Amino acid sequence: MDELRLLCFSDVHGKVDIVEYFVEELKKKTDKIKFDVIIAAGDINNPQKPWTFTEIMSKLAELGKPVFYVKGNWDVNLPAQDVVGVADLEKIAPIKIKGITLVGHGRKTKPFQIDHDSPVILVTHYPPFSIMDKGKKLNAPRQTQHSGLIEINYLIQYYKPIVHIFGHSHSYGGVDWKIGDTLYVNVARLDRVAKNGKYIGNYCILEVSPSKKLHIKWFFLNGSWKKCSGCGRLSHLPPGWTLCRKCASRRDLRFESLPSQFSKLHVKVSIFGENKALLNETVNIPLKTLANKEAYNDFVEKIILDKLSQKLQSRYEKILILSKDKVVEFYGNKNDGIIVPFSELLFSCNPKIYGEKLCTLMRLFSKDKRVHVLWGIRDKGTLTIESEYVLISRDLIHSATRDVGEAVRKGFSLLVLEKQLGSASSH
Repeated sequence: MDELRLLCFSDVHGKVDIVEYFVEELKKKTDKIKFDVIIAAGDINNPQKPWTFTEIMSKLAELGKPVFYVKGNWDVNLPAQDVVGVADLEKIAPIKIKGITLVGHGRKTKPFQIDHDSPVILVTHYPPFSIMDKGKKLNAPRQTQHSGLIEINYLIQYYKPIVHIFGHSHSYGGVDWKIGDTLYVNVARLDRVAKNGKYIGNYCILEVSPSKKLHIKWFFLNGSWKKCSGCGRLSHLPPGWTLCRKCASRRDLRFESLPSQFSKLHVKVSIFGENKALLNETVNIPLKTLANKEAYNDFVEKIILDKLSQKLQSRYEKILILSKDKVVEFYGNKNDGIIVPFSELLFSCNPKIYGEKLCTLMRLFSKDKRVHVLWGIRDKGTLTIESEYVLISRDLIHSATRDVGEAVRKGFSLLVLEKQLGSASSH
């Protein structure tokens, strides 16, 4: 059976002119670049110019091959009318082409039922958490730079794809990374433009056989073949580039295999002074989809906060998890015109200057960076903060007794976290 050849790209962001250039370039290279289907991994549209979606898809359809896409965060306000030859991969459910199953997830996180009798290619817009998912902002939510979604990790665990195609994280666009049995392919971004105005966006041709043989070749608009100065491989690179994308990202492509017992984690959260546990369950962790131990800890932290928020929502209208900068903003006294480094608050917080509550929290943060502040909010005509919770580990109660006691005296309710590898039955 012939190999399935996919033309893959993402993150056009409504740039019709770039897609027109892209299509015309491909038409000139029909003898060199061959493909069976086109995969667009999201962010095709410009929400402020929604007509660009139809224009872009109509242009891609001129290539005479089926176009499959998944929605990205820019793909809103899409026109109701479909373009002939173009389909939302999520809407048409898993399809099989040349013995390969294609599955797409744009908005839905619940997996489709498949029979697993053929190799699976998973297409999403977002990366999995910790796999080539660096975000742009250093002050990202919850003090993490990850732009990947934990829901994608669970989809990978379910489908066990031989290839996962995605975009969104521009930092790693044009890079593939083989981890275990899955080849992760970040196809962001086609709308890359050089300082001189030349289009230098990347795309790839991916060849997949039913016997799971894989071959990937990267291309850049206006690119040419040259030896990479990092690895010596012949690479297709834009004008002025000497280093291939994989070599440029080599330091970040670090995978650390973790012990199998890390895949099950029993989590218990109790309100200090109450006997009944608020959260008490064993969590399944998709271990093989996490890059390293640091990513594992961040992943677990997010899972716990999400589950805890869901439990607390039965008591309040809303639960707000405060990032560290918001803790400083909401609890600290204003000192206009004075620059206060976070490290100063963390290690030498003066209650008379910065506020007693803030300094109490800072002492806990200095002992454990995974301490979190959560607010239970009720709507009584106006939003009211009814409870101020602090999530701390059981170990912190014993190692920082004085600071923990001070937090209680300042009116904080303590949520005590206990974690243990394995299931509840192993306790």
